[in-house]
Amino acid sequence: MLVRLLILNKGYMSYKRTEAQRLITKFGIPEASSMLSNKEENDCVVRAVSHAFDVDYIKAHHFCEMKLHRKSGKGTYTSWYLPNIKQAFGKKIKQLGKTRKYSDYKWITRPQKSKVEKWSNAKSKWVTKREIVQVPYKVNEFVKAHSEGNYIITVKGHAFALIDGVIKGNWRDDKRLTRKVNSAYKVS
Repeated sequence: MLVRLLILNKGYMSYKRTEAQRLITKFGIPEASSMLSNKEENDCVVRAVSHAFDVDYIKAHHFCEMKLHRKSGKGTYTSWYLPNIKQAFGKKIKQLGKTRKYSDYKWITRPQKSKVEKWSNAKSKWVTKREIVQVPYKVNEFVKAHSEGNYIITVKGHAFALIDGVIKGNWRDDKRLTRKVNSAYKVS
Protein backbone atom coordinates (compact mmCIF):
# COMPACT_ATOMS: atom_id res chain seq x y z
CA MET A 1 0.00 0.00 0.00
CA LEU A 2 2.88 2.33 0.65
CA VAL A 3 4.17 4.10 -2.40
CA ARG A 4 7.78 5.01 -2.99
CA LEU A 5 8.69 8.33 -4.56
CA LEU A 6 11.00 7.87 -7.50
CA ILE A 7 13.71 10.49 -7.83
CA LEU A 8 16.08 10.79 -10.76
CA ASN A 9 19.52 11.76 -9.51
CA LYS A 10 22.43 12.20 -11.93
CA GLY A 11 21.42 9.43 -14.31
CA TYR A 12 20.59 6.72 -11.79
CA MET A 13 17.38 6.07 -9.91
CA SER A 14 16.98 6.08 -6.13
CA TYR A 15 14.02 5.81 -3.81
CA LYS A 16 13.12 8.36 -1.16
CA ARG A 17 11.31 6.73 1.78
CA THR A 18 9.05 8.68 4.07
CA GLU A 19 9.44 8.54 7.85
CA ALA A 20 6.24 6.50 8.06
CA GLN A 21 7.69 3.88 5.71
CA ARG A 22 10.95 3.68 7.69
CA LEU A 23 9.10 3.16 10.99
CA ILE A 24 6.72 0.55 9.54
CA THR A 25 9.65 -1.43 8.11
CA LYS A 26 11.51 -1.33 11.43
CA PHE A 27 8.68 -1.81 13.98
CA GLY A 28 5.44 -2.83 12.19
CA ILE A 29 2.21 -0.80 11.84
CA PRO A 30 0.79 -0.78 15.41
CA GLU A 31 4.03 0.13 17.20
CA ALA A 32 5.14 2.58 14.48
CA SER A 33 1.76 4.30 14.65
CA SER A 34 2.05 4.74 18.41
CA MET A 35 5.66 5.96 18.24
CA LEU A 36 4.98 8.48 15.50
CA SER A 37 1.81 9.92 17.06
CA ASN A 38 3.58 10.47 20.40
CA LYS A 39 6.51 12.42 18.96
CA GLU A 40 4.75 14.37 16.17
CA GLU A 41 3.85 18.09 16.35
CA ASN A 42 1.52 20.19 14.17
CA ASP A 43 -0.33 17.02 13.14
CA CYS A 44 -3.96 18.15 13.29
CA VAL A 45 -4.52 17.29 9.62
CA VAL A 46 -3.01 13.83 10.12
CA ARG A 47 -5.35 13.21 13.08
CA ALA A 48 -8.34 14.52 11.09
CA VAL A 49 -7.54 12.22 8.15
CA SER A 50 -7.04 9.28 10.53
CA HIS A 51 -10.47 9.80 12.14
CA ALA A 52 -12.40 10.73 8.99
CA PHE A 53 -11.16 7.74 6.98
CA ASP A 54 -10.97 5.39 9.98
CA VAL A 55 -7.34 4.38 9.31
CA ASP A 56 -4.26 4.01 11.52
CA TYR A 57 -2.31 7.16 12.38
CA ILE A 58 0.73 5.92 10.46
CA LYS A 59 -1.28 5.43 7.26
CA ALA A 60 -2.80 8.90 7.60
CA HIS A 61 0.70 10.30 8.22
CA HIS A 62 2.01 8.66 5.06
CA PHE A 63 -0.99 9.95 3.07
CA CYS A 64 -0.32 13.51 4.29
CA GLU A 65 3.37 13.22 3.42
CA MET A 66 2.70 11.95 -0.08
CA LYS A 67 -0.51 13.73 -1.15
CA LEU A 68 -0.57 16.89 1.00
CA HIS A 69 3.22 17.48 0.85
CA ARG A 70 3.53 17.52 4.64
CA LYS A 71 6.98 17.52 6.22
CA SER A 72 7.40 15.86 9.64
CA GLY A 73 6.72 18.31 12.47
CA LYS A 74 5.32 20.92 10.09
CA GLY A 75 1.76 21.91 9.26
CA THR A 76 -0.11 21.23 6.03
CA TYR A 77 -1.61 23.64 3.51
CA THR A 78 -4.92 21.83 3.13
CA SER A 79 -6.51 24.59 1.05
CA TRP A 80 -3.83 24.07 -1.62
CA TYR A 81 -3.73 20.28 -1.87
CA LEU A 82 -6.89 18.67 -0.43
CA PRO A 83 -9.37 20.12 -3.00
CA ASN A 84 -7.48 18.28 -5.75
CA ILE A 85 -7.81 14.86 -4.10
CA LYS A 86 -11.01 13.06 -5.07
CA GLN A 87 -10.46 9.66 -3.46
CA ALA A 88 -8.33 8.09 -0.70
CA PHE A 89 -8.38 4.81 1.23
CA GLY A 90 -11.23 3.60 -0.99
CA LYS A 91 -13.51 6.50 -0.03
CA LYS A 92 -14.52 9.63 -1.92
CA ILE A 93 -13.69 13.17 -0.80
CA LYS A 94 -15.94 16.05 -1.82
CA GLN A 95 -15.34 19.69 -0.91
CA LEU A 96 -18.50 21.43 0.26
CA GLY A 97 -19.42 25.00 -0.66
CA LYS A 98 -19.79 27.21 -3.69
CA THR A 99 -17.26 29.14 -5.73
CA ARG A 100 -17.61 32.86 -6.16
CA LYS A 101 -16.86 35.01 -9.16
CA TYR A 102 -13.16 35.32 -9.99
CA SER A 103 -12.10 32.66 -7.46
CA ASP A 104 -11.55 28.89 -7.45
CA TYR A 105 -11.83 28.73 -3.65
CA LYS A 106 -15.08 27.24 -2.36
CA TRP A 107 -16.83 29.18 0.40
CA ILE A 108 -19.05 27.30 2.81
CA THR A 109 -21.90 29.54 3.92
CA ARG A 110 -25.42 29.37 5.27
CA PRO A 111 -28.42 31.67 4.76
CA GLN A 112 -29.32 34.07 7.56
CA LYS A 113 -32.02 36.70 7.88
CA SER A 114 -30.47 40.09 8.43
CA LYS A 115 -31.48 43.74 8.61
CA VAL A 116 -29.94 45.82 5.86
CA GLU A 117 -30.17 49.56 5.44
CA LYS A 118 -30.82 50.63 1.86
CA TRP A 119 -31.57 53.92 0.20
CA SER A 120 -35.16 54.19 -0.98
CA ASN A 121 -35.67 56.53 -3.93
CA ALA A 122 -39.43 56.42 -3.43
CA LYS A 123 -39.19 57.62 0.18
CA SER A 124 -36.00 59.66 -0.31
CA LYS A 125 -34.44 58.28 2.84
CA TRP A 126 -32.62 55.25 4.27
CA VAL A 127 -34.93 52.36 5.16
CA THR A 128 -34.29 49.12 7.00
CA LYS A 129 -35.23 45.95 5.14
CA ARG A 130 -34.96 42.28 6.02
CA GLU A 131 -32.95 40.24 3.57
CA ILE A 132 -31.47 36.79 3.47
CA VAL A 133 -27.68 37.02 3.27
CA GLN A 134 -25.01 34.32 3.13
CA VAL A 135 -22.79 34.14 6.23
CA PRO A 136 -20.00 31.73 7.12
CA TYR A 137 -20.75 28.75 9.33
CA LYS A 138 -19.42 28.61 12.87
CA VAL A 139 -18.31 25.20 14.10
CA ASN A 140 -21.37 24.68 16.32
CA GLU A 141 -23.74 25.61 13.47
CA PHE A 142 -21.95 23.24 11.08
CA VAL A 143 -22.19 20.40 13.61
CA LYS A 144 -25.96 20.93 13.95
CA ALA A 145 -26.49 21.11 10.18
CA HIS A 146 -24.29 18.08 9.37
CA SER A 147 -24.91 15.64 12.20
CA GLU A 148 -24.51 12.51 10.06
CA GLY A 149 -21.48 11.40 8.09
CA ASN A 150 -17.73 11.94 8.19
CA TYR A 151 -16.19 15.36 7.50
CA ILE A 152 -12.80 17.03 7.63
CA ILE A 153 -13.26 20.61 8.84
CA THR A 154 -10.67 23.38 8.57
CA VAL A 155 -10.67 26.56 10.61
CA LYS A 156 -7.97 29.23 10.69
CA GLY A 157 -4.67 27.37 11.11
CA HIS A 158 -6.26 24.11 12.28
CA ALA A 159 -8.20 21.02 11.16
CA PHE A 160 -10.28 18.32 12.84
CA ALA A 161 -12.76 15.59 11.96
CA LEU A 162 -16.52 15.51 12.49
CA ILE A 163 -17.81 11.95 12.80
CA ASP A 164 -21.62 11.62 13.08
CA GLY A 165 -21.90 14.91 14.97
CA VAL A 166 -18.91 14.27 17.28
CA ILE A 167 -15.76 16.38 16.93
CA LYS A 168 -12.54 14.32 16.88
CA GLY A 169 -9.09 15.85 16.86
CA ASN A 170 -6.96 17.56 19.47
CA TRP A 171 -8.06 17.63 23.08
CA ARG A 172 -9.77 21.07 23.09
CA ASP A 173 -11.43 21.04 19.66
CA ASP A 174 -14.89 20.24 21.03
CA LYS A 175 -14.72 23.28 23.37
CA ARG A 176 -13.94 25.97 20.78
CA LEU A 177 -17.22 26.00 18.87
CA THR A 178 -17.45 29.67 17.82
CA ARG A 179 -14.61 29.54 15.27
CA LYS A 180 -15.45 30.23 11.64
CA VAL A 181 -15.37 27.21 9.32
CA ASN A 182 -13.05 27.91 6.38
CA SER A 183 -13.71 24.73 4.43
CA ALA A 184 -15.29 21.32 4.84
CA TYR A 185 -14.77 18.02 3.02
CA LYS A 186 -17.28 15.17 3.08
CA VAL A 187 -15.79 11.67 3.23
CA SER A 188 -18.05 8.91 1.93
